Amino acid sequence: MLIPKLKRVRVASEQELSNWLAKNCDQKQDVMIVTCNKTSPSKYLSREQVSNVIADHGWVPGASYTLKGNLVGHVASHGNETDRPK
Repeated sequence: MLIPKLKRVRVASEQELSNWLAKNCDQKQDVMIVTCNKTSPSKYLSREQVSNVIADHGWVPGASYTLKGNLVGHVASHGNETDRPK
């Protein structure tokens, strides 16, 4: 599986993710939100948590990917998917 080459934004909490999304509300490019997996319990965010925060800020949650080490990448798109070029 090919992992998309997107700007990566590393976060360690829902609040940190929420702050970044609010600050970057005008961003039009997709990004990859990078979190830790369950092996790092103090920094772990579930896919559901990440998707909910992304959606709460008007972004569209996409696919998730296992990255190197204990990292997980979650694709986030801004705006309506029907507005994005195919």
